[in-house]
Amino acid sequence: MLYQEVNSGKIMDLDEILSNFGLGSYQVTVCALMGLVLMYSNISPLSYAITAGDLKYRCEIPQCDIDNPIYDPDWLNRSIPFNEKTIEPYKCLKYHYRSTNGTDVSANNTCNFDAFDVNSKEKCNKWVFGETERTIVNDFGIMCEENKWKLSMVGTINSIGQFIGIPLAGFISDKYGRKFILIIGSVTSAILGTARSFTTDYYSFLIFELLDSMASSGVYGATFVLGLELVSPKSRVTVSTLMGCFYPMGAVIMGFAAYMILDWRVMLRVLYLPGLLILGYTWYVPESMRWLQTQNRIEEMAKVLSKVAKSNGKTLPSSVKEALIANTIVNANTTKEADEIQLSCSKLMSKIFSSKEIFLRLINCSFCWTTITLVYYGLSLTSVELSGNKYLNFMLVNIVEVPAFLTSWYFMEHFSRRNTQAFSFLFSGIGCIMVNVIPMNYLWTKLFLFLSSKYAITMAFNTMYVFTAEMFPTELRMSLFGIASMFGRMGSMFAPQMTLLSTYFGQYVPIMLFGIISFMAGALAFLFPETKDQKLPDTVKQAEFVGEV
Repeated sequence: MLYQEVNSGKIMDLDEILSNFGLGSYQVTVCALMGLVLMYSNISPLSYAITAGDLKYRCEIPQCDIDNPIYDPDWLNRSIPFNEKTIEPYKCLKYHYRSTNGTDVSANNTCNFDAFDVNSKEKCNKWVFGETERTIVNDFGIMCEENKWKLSMVGTINSIGQFIGIPLAGFISDKYGRKFILIIGSVTSAILGTARSFTTDYYSFLIFELLDSMASSGVYGATFVLGLELVSPKSRVTVSTLMGCFYPMGAVIMGFAAYMILDWRVMLRVLYLPGLLILGYTWYVPESMRWLQTQNRIEEMAKVLSKVAKSNGKTLPSSVKEALIANTIVNANTTKEADEIQLSCSKLMSKIFSSKEIFLRLINCSFCWTTITLVYYGLSLTSVELSGNKYLNFMLVNIVEVPAFLTSWYFMEHFSRRNTQAFSFLFSGIGCIMVNVIPMNYLWTKLFLFLSSKYAITMAFNTMYVFTAEMFPTELRMSLFGIASMFGRMGSMFAPQMTLLSTYFGQYVPIMLFGIISFMAGALAFLFPETKDQKLPDTVKQAEFVGEV
């Protein structure tokens, strides 16, 4: 069939050629390697949840903490004031000790209540820790509630790095190739992440956090593109779903490493140093064939296709190269036309404001993107603040993304896009609100509801990518998609600050907030047009009536 089409003089594109080859061992191997990179790329965006995680500690009471002091002795509420919101002892406050007699501890091994003045509080400079873990809290002396903002700022700096790095990576990727940004971004991140483990103060730690985030931000997109471009359109849904399952596993492995090591410096070295092995991809992983075609590097493109053909038990006809050259000329003309259209972008943008329907849809879409990123990242970060083992919570809240990723495609294929999007938001909101309603002694029920919320918001995330692309016109699709996802980045910047709410207003206040805005987004999602099985709109006018029968 392939020979007939080529010899007939038909201009074949890359998708047609790949469709004739199928899915061979070479493609499977490369996609598996891409999956490992995706797994590695999830370390940088979430490592601060561990490295900058707060610890359980309280003031040392020298009169009572005599031998092998523990975090929560029976006499603790007599010597240290408790925060009524969090029901935890204040980290840096204690009652003033006024006893002058020689006996400070009574016969039943409890502190003398009369020795402390509950009306007088004072700061302390020595602490008793409830955990043996090392984070930047005890290494850099970021103690007390008033310094909690420094911990949450690490996450915001990470998000700012992504905000800067993603467009920069896009420019570099277009100029030097997808493979280049994958390898250079991963290896640079490995070097910077390892260097961060040797920092000796808070501000140098922040600088390396920012640089690492910038370096790694473009790896995810480039990796996905490389994997999907190597397979036929028929296999892309399956391959993208399976590749996507690797991504949350990176966070699961990080949580397990943190649990086993309990030292942020050693953990970073263990997780980041293997990233240097990605340098070996230089000799095996191919460059993006579509990028090679745009650069007129047809010889290299043909070599990649030959490997694909060989792994499928076929050979690549020499005449295919001629067909690729012909298609490159056609694509070049199309690109030129696209550039001419791009020149009138300012006129096209004016159409957004002239169309009330598109303008309101963009506002709604931007709010939904902000909600998704805020709740998605917020739940991951809040998991380490929940009761129970914080490492287990962190691993569970990330591993639940795997079934969410697998089932989201099923729901999108069998149910309407609008209902899938709206109910994903609503179920996430219900789960978050119910976490606050269930009593504290039902720990596993609360954890189940919390994980259900993360499952639902992950489905909303996956659906939103497809839904956003389908509801806007071709002439403005990428511009409007970029605007909506840019607002989404704002949500990821605010997510680390949510831990401050739990410090000042109670542990479950952020989760309640997540529930309320998820409910709002779910209600607003019903206002979106239905796009399933609809022809993609090309013009603003067509987009205004999309979904209408």
